[in-house]
Amino acid sequence: MIYERKLIRHVLADKVHKKAVLFIKIYNFRHYRKKMEEKKKIKLIATDMDGTLVNDAKEVPASFAPWVLSHPDQQMVIASGRPYYTNEELFKAIKDHLTFIGDNGGLIYHQGQVLAKAGITAKEAKFCLDLFKDEPLANPILCGASQAICHDPTGDRNFLKQLDTYYIKRRYVEDLEAEVNSDEIIKFTVYIEGGAAESIYRQLPEMPGNLSAVLAGPEWIDIVNKDANKGAAVKKIADLKGIKQDEILAFGDYLNDLTMLEAAGTSYAMVNGHPDLKKIADHIALSNNDEGVMQILRKLFD
Repeated sequence: MIYERKLIRHVLADKVHKKAVLFIKIYNFRHYRKKMEEKKKIKLIATDMDGTLVNDAKEVPASFAPWVLSHPDQQMVIASGRPYYTNEELFKAIKDHLTFIGDNGGLIYHQGQVLAKAGITAKEAKFCLDLFKDEPLANPILCGASQAICHDPTGDRNFLKQLDTYYIKRRYVEDLEAEVNSDEIIKFTVYIEGGAAESIYRQLPEMPGNLSAVLAGPEWIDIVNKDANKGAAVKKIADLKGIKQDEILAFGDYLNDLTMLEAAGTSYAMVNGHPDLKKIADHIALSNNDEGVMQILRKLFD
């Protein structure tokens, strides 16, 4: 009798084990199929730079370039508040495999060609300068199509560090107002020392006419053409390539990424991102310092 009970328990346990193995196989197959469907569906990937793709030391993950080269079916878009020429230099080894959105949507650049451009007028640039002329923490920059124009940062190590990171092509002038006609101005930006950009941004008056202000980071406020934003730029690229919204994947961390995440069928905000951005994102990725973007890309595509 005891032997028969043990035999029954053994048979039942074996059946449970086989069912568990079958369940795991079915689950893994469905997961694999879902992953392959997702990989096939996504045709455009747009990622912000600072606070998103690069870490706090401004380093691009070593695995990024090899990943881009090994996934030609996914068009990678670098969507940044930085000017295109800075990012093009940073990614010079793979630049022909990327599309660049520069100056928060003011310019779209691909393989040496400008695909779209939307700047601000000299009168609008002067308005922006007047807006911050009495703000002691403000360091204004006129972001031209070919270079940035700003005051000499001598003696201001923090501002110089920002310029070296973001504006590798620049010239210094005494009077910024006298330069509003000297180049095609794509964007006006201001560096606010000490991370006080959001409090100043919240106090700005409503932008007149064709202008739009956006909080681009803890220390940055951008004023751009109202038709220039990352979301509109991503849509433009998608339209040119015949890509649908549900075939777009986007990553971002700050409020200048909001329109881009809204334009994507699948969106990720970084865990280190602005609370308002995380509210509207479909998913949350690990931080930029943990290579959150690369972890999601490997999870979805590899």
